[in-house]
Amino acid sequence: MVPYVGPERQKALAVVGVTTVAELLEFFPRRYLDRSHIVKVRDLRETEHEVTVVGTVAFTQVMRSRRGKSWLVAGIDDGTDVLQCVWFQGISYWQKHMREGEMVAVSGVVQDFNGWRIVHPAVDRLGEDGDRELYNTGRIISLYPGALELRRVGLESATLRRILRAALNIARPELEEYLIEDDLRALNILTRAEAFEQIHFPASYEQLQAAWQRVRYEELFFYQLLFAYRRRLNRITPGGISFETVGPVTKKVLHALPFELTEGQKQVLREIRSDLQSPVPMQRLLQGEVGSGKTTVALLAMAMAADSGYQSALMAPTELLAQQHAQTIAEPAHAAGLRVCLLRGKQKTAERREILSAIASHQVDIVVGTHALLQEKISFPKLGLVIVDEQHRFGVEQRSILRSKGTRPHLLLMTATPIPRTLRLAHVGDLDESILRELPGGARQVTTVRRTETDRDKIYAFLVEQVRAGHRAFIICPLVEESERSDTEAAIEYYARVSRGVLRSVGIGLLHGRMSSEEKQAAIGKFRSGETPVLVSTPVVEVGVDVPEAAVMLVENAERFGLAQLHQLRGRIGRKGQKAWFILLPGTRITPEAEDRLDALLASDDGFVLAQKDLEIRGSGEVFGTRQSGEYELRYANPVRDETLLVAARESAFRLVENDPDLGQHPALRARFQKRHAHKLGLLAGG
Repeated sequence: MVPYVGPERQKALAVVGVTTVAELLEFFPRRYLDRSHIVKVRDLRETEHEVTVVGTVAFTQVMRSRRGKSWLVAGIDDGTDVLQCVWFQGISYWQKHMREGEMVAVSGVVQDFNGWRIVHPAVDRLGEDGDRELYNTGRIISLYPGALELRRVGLESATLRRILRAALNIARPELEEYLIEDDLRALNILTRAEAFEQIHFPASYEQLQAAWQRVRYEELFFYQLLFAYRRRLNRITPGGISFETVGPVTKKVLHALPFELTEGQKQVLREIRSDLQSPVPMQRLLQGEVGSGKTTVALLAMAMAADSGYQSALMAPTELLAQQHAQTIAEPAHAAGLRVCLLRGKQKTAERREILSAIASHQVDIVVGTHALLQEKISFPKLGLVIVDEQHRFGVEQRSILRSKGTRPHLLLMTATPIPRTLRLAHVGDLDESILRELPGGARQVTTVRRTETDRDKIYAFLVEQVRAGHRAFIICPLVEESERSDTEAAIEYYARVSRGVLRSVGIGLLHGRMSSEEKQAAIGKFRSGETPVLVSTPVVEVGVDVPEAAVMLVENAERFGLAQLHQLRGRIGRKGQKAWFILLPGTRITPEAEDRLDALLASDDGFVLAQKDLEIRGSGEVFGTRQSGEYELRYANPVRDETLLVAARESAFRLVENDPDLGQHPALRARFQKRHAHKLGLLAGG
């Protein structure tokens, strides 16, 4: 029993995942009050990142609109100016707990709204004399997650610090070290007991940093240990498929291609061929720029599978991209006698039944599809190769479901969004890597420019000029804020305005995500043929829309797009080698981070360079993409900041699995791994 924790507080802690003393010690502060990192109100600026302001509550006031909507405003005075904090929900709670004269720390993203404000900030109350004194003397104060369940039973930061002090005193004798001590000494990393003490009660900023180094290294080490075991299991588990020969099917596909393979494609195919000849299932990641020929590589890999009598499944995240793949491979595949089918989510019952029957009876060699490939009714008699395009849009569980439809089939993941080395080691460290940098036909002639609202008339005139010269032009409508109308509504409104106005002299089409598959294909078909040479679209064209005649793209409110997304959009134009123009038209309010993104795009057209820059601007969590259900993710480590720790952890983990695979020489480490991490072995990139 820990002091200050009665039955009600036990229940509240259980809600946030704390049921033991060990879990309590790992209930880490979400941030710290360090006077060197607190921003004065007078120094605030608009940014995409959180800031922390410390001051006293000057006033609270409930506001009401004419329509009867209410919200609460609290003014936080730090002696330099007043910051407004706004709540549209939980008004009665915050009205009760934001007491005038009390000292608080508020954190959130700052907005310029007739003065500085933060909407729904995180709040830490510093009203107690001890906290006020700690802050005023410059000490570092740990601040804990403020879940509503905890606040209701008085478990705010000050109380949690008292509880954790008692818990540390109780648990100290049991804080056994389980990491390899030689590695800790080599990296000058704190022991487990030392790290817990400094995380909750830092003696100095340097000690706090050293404690977090320990936490990050441990997280990276166990992650890399999982990768090392995943590779070992893939190698020693029997029952893999070997595609022994490159036969007539592959040769016919090569002969049917209307172009020569690039040297990059040839090298990647040699790497894939080597994997497919082995009974150890391939687990490979293929990275390549938009238009670098990944689909052709995928087709030839599937032809190799067919030469050995096996089926292949190619899964894409959208119907547009799946249809694009099916169309791209259709002619050379059919010339080689390969039977291809397309499986979508919205097919007629009779058509779907016919396709499923053909797959089950091995009348189909290649199945291209969307998430529909994951349904239980699909039966592959001889699934030998699984290919997942835009792999970051699928979770490992989804990839595992598709692979489970065969007996340990080979796996090829593809992405047009390059992953920097540190992220690859941290997130897909159980995969081999192939890279396609070379573009068929050579580098594209795409000029990227940034324009302002005063240039709008000239931009539209340029679009008309290019269309009359026989080119196609995209207009990408802006991403909209959550509080505004939907992206689709914005695109429809924009389309209506320009088609009746400045662009009425040319044919204009509309494309957005809510259209049916048939409507999308019709819109793209008219765009490709030139019937509607201007296409107003949401970012749905980022993947799966290949119109070689497209030579111009105007991106409205470009500051709202991510760097990788802008580069993907740019890859949709100039694909025939013609001169092309990528026009960025940002709004008037641009954050420093958005400026960095636009500057990077203007400076480089290399996707790998831009991926590294995006990583520097946004950080690893956002760049790697949405984490899917069941996927293991880093909570504390940042692969860029902690690259030295990452490399050291990887070397140690792989060496350990090679030399002591059952961890018999490291019983404490083995116990920790089995208890906390072993169940995640299936939740890695390979699936």
